[in-house]
Amino acid sequence: MERHQEREQTFDVDDAFCLGELLSPLARGGATVGEAEVEHLRATYYDTEDLALLHAGITLRRRVGGHDAGWHLKLPADAPGERTELRLPLESSSDAVPPELVDLLTAPLRGRGLRPVLALQTDRTARVVRRGDSGGVELADDRVVAERLIDGGVEAWREIEVEWLGADGELASSAARLLERAGARPAAIGSKAARALGVTPGTPGSGTGGTRQPGQVLPAQLEALFGEVIRQDLAFRQGRLEAVHDLRVAIRRLRSLLRTFKPLLEKRALEPVVRELAWLGGVLGTAREREVLAAHTERALDALAPEERLGPVRAALAGPLAGAAAAARDEVRAALGTPRYAQLLVALAEIAARPPVRERVRARALRRCVRRELRGAIATWQSALRTRGPGRDAAIHEARKAAKRVRYAAETIAPLAPKAAARFAAGFRSLQEVLGERHDAVVARAHYAREGARAGVRPGENGFTYGILAERERAAIAELDAALPRLWRRAGRRRLRRFLD
Repeated sequence: MERHQEREQTFDVDDAFCLGELLSPLARGGATVGEAEVEHLRATYYDTEDLALLHAGITLRRRVGGHDAGWHLKLPADAPGERTELRLPLESSSDAVPPELVDLLTAPLRGRGLRPVLALQTDRTARVVRRGDSGGVELADDRVVAERLIDGGVEAWREIEVEWLGADGELASSAARLLERAGARPAAIGSKAARALGVTPGTPGSGTGGTRQPGQVLPAQLEALFGEVIRQDLAFRQGRLEAVHDLRVAIRRLRSLLRTFKPLLEKRALEPVVRELAWLGGVLGTAREREVLAAHTERALDALAPEERLGPVRAALAGPLAGAAAAARDEVRAALGTPRYAQLLVALAEIAARPPVRERVRARALRRCVRRELRGAIATWQSALRTRGPGRDAAIHEARKAAKRVRYAAETIAPLAPKAAARFAAGFRSLQEVLGERHDAVVARAHYAREGARAGVRPGENGFTYGILAERERAAIAELDAALPRLWRRAGRRRLRRFLD
């Protein structure tokens, strides 16, 4: 499967518009204008009955004609204005969607079938404009005829696409400016399919930035978090390494929201959803712990002096950890392919579409829920900081989870006071980073101690290096512990109380 990053801008033009007149200024600016290439493209677009893919900013098409005939799946990318395009060749004349593409779309489809929804015919005249070795742009003059297969409606229009080829953003900007001066209008909707079908594309849940009314806060956050689950599911299935972490965070935030703001939610059957979120979070958590331990160990081994590495310690430690991390990713992949996960997605989609939020939620009620989390976190922290001996690590880990629930709760109601929330988040982030580092060190130290005990009785090995690694983690834990009371006072209680007030 080929992968391409696409960045383009679309302009509406009328039949009298002359693109050729704009090429001379680009050439005078040092660019080289290629010969015009004419292509006749025919594409069939596939979606669900309710156009779920388009609403999520996703397009799936089967194209014939042109240099890139095949199956094209376009997904939202991380950077604004960019999309990731995955391509598969046309193996046969069959119009059945390839199973690997259907698998990638598990989350947005949620068990619904795909059907042809749109037929596009495009007569394209394209020219490539380049400047030096930094890339260039393709200017594509498209005359489009779109037939909606849902209702038989037909629409025709003309547009100009400016697509980046490489890293020359200034050349793309120059071309766009020239188009606008000549009367071209930036298209309100850049996707041909979305335009023809009357959909404003965008991944569900684009965020909760800006000030909102109290009654909008929880619905907006539920929608945003469900959109994040969809995005990270797609990212994981494409092999992005950080997707396990990001999907886990989205799942944990959803679970935390449903628990923290339970008094403001309708009495629907939310407990089963919370339990299923806990199940999936556990699967993702195991994978993430293994990924983090493997990366942490590689760094720890790299920091050793040559005389501190005795025996095949890297092979004995790093190899199995990398294998365990890979096995855990396979377990995640298996979990995301189960009916249990599919049912959870359906339940989350229902919650996002029809938020189970009581009517007339007031800001005072939202803050009351956050204060309750804060009181619990304060009690947990005070207990943890007093704990000594074998139970200290577990107590601090519980305090870490309590603090994270406070942070999630406060960020949920941040739209009530964005500036105050930003100040709180900045201070709280330092505490969260230190707690994360401490947890990683605790897990690593226990692992090195266990493996060192085994190495001490195996032929050709000894536990010396393992002991050094474990002792360094112990020292790191002690150093981090010394900073915790100060960080909690500065970042946690004081700033959050001011935010809540």
